[in-house]
Amino acid sequence: MFSIEALNSTTNYTIYLKNESSDDKNFWCFLEKPNGVPSSAVFANSSASLNVVPNYGGTNKFVIPLQYSLGAGASNEAVGLGVQIDTSIIKNAELKQTWEAYYATIPPNQGPNLSLVQGQKSPDNTIGYLSNGFNKVKNENGKWFSNMSFGIQTQNGFLGVTWSPSPNDQNTITPKFSFYISTGSFTSYELADISTISRQSAKVELKDFINLEATVTLTATGEWLVQGGKV
Repeated sequence: MFSIEALNSTTNYTIYLKNESSDDKNFWCFLEKPNGVPSSAVFANSSASLNVVPNYGGTNKFVIPLQYSLGAGASNEAVGLGVQIDTSIIKNAELKQTWEAYYATIPPNQGPNLSLVQGQKSPDNTIGYLSNGFNKVKNENGKWFSNMSFGIQTQNGFLGVTWSPSPNDQNTITPKFSFYISTGSFTSYELADISTISRQSAKVELKDFINLEATVTLTATGEWLVQGGKV
């Protein structure tokens, strides 16, 4: 799913990581929930993590392209906390585009398709994300659960949000280029609670970057420090 060529062709932001505590820490990167997705039952979804040893003399960093992605999938696992969701199809999306996910109605148990809706623009600074008229009740009664994701595909992994789509749904997503850095106990693609993450992490917003760089430090007292530029 990940393309080095795509990363090299867009603007990249870098978050440098420093660990001043006494123990190795797994640093995770999460994307802030955008506007325009469902108001409830939306979960953080990330596979972007790095293990950082205390006072490491080298470089640890998350490189994040200014390139949004849409994902769609279906599996035997319902969308919810602690469930691992690795979407079956991911497409890069641009602002003002509209995309539609086509979910199958069982039988058979098929994965979805995801395609650009030609000639249908989303408002400025948004991405339209639609779903077709699949039979969600029949699917879920047959233990076939659809998922929908929005996020960013980075060289470190995916970071975004995931939810269960409704049939004929229309989402007008306004992205927030804002991130949470956390050292909590997480697993790649395992859905996590966004509100819990936001309370126990460093928040890095667009304004915190200087020359497309920011530094996040976990201090010896367990506090977070966010600084502009590479420190």
